[in-house]
Amino acid sequence: MDSFIAKFIMWGILTALAYHIAVGIRHMLMDFGYLGETLAIGTRSAQIAFGITVVLSILAGVLVW
Repeated sequence: MDSFIAKFIMWGILTALAYHIAVGIRHMLMDFGYLGETLAIGTRSAQIAFGITVVLSILAGVLVW
């Protein structure tokens, strides 16, 4: 896997998977009642999930390259 294109595709797949997992956990926490269902909490939890995704995306980039 020395090709830039292959590494970029792998990084993209890992980033999409990280986003899917982070938002899925957020959704489960909301379903189980651990997070409230207000606009403010929904917005804040979405921002946290996105932040977690950014960190995991950077880690995936380090792993791939």
